[in-house]
Amino acid sequence: MHFAIDVRARRDQLHARQVWDARPSEISFGAGVRVLPDELKAAIVLFFSLLNEAQRRLYAGLESMKLGHGGDARIAELLGLDPGTVARGRRELLTQDVERERVRRKGGGRKPLGEKRLK
Repeated sequence: MHFAIDVRARRDQLHARQVWDARPSEISFGAGVRVLPDELKAAIVLFFSLLNEAQRRLYAGLESMKLGHGGDARIAELLGLDPGTVARGRRELLTQDVERERVRRKGGGRKPLGEKRLK
């Protein structure tokens, strides 16, 4: 934090900062950037919609880690995912077990219609 050299101005700046930071209806991202919770949720959902399947899972896991305890359930509810999918994304990030060339692991996903009929 940077404050004025003058004692009175510094005190006024500090008080203004404390009042601003105490506002419970806003979220701070530093450097004076404040976002309302509804705006943040809308931005997260919009960004999430632009990602492919693997990126969505990893992003959900990342946001879950930021929230800490209960993050999987909260992010899953916000993004319409299964909490297990969020947990999987979190685990993949923590273990750095991420497929870079593929969206799904080899053999993953729905089987082609022809294979289903043979069984």
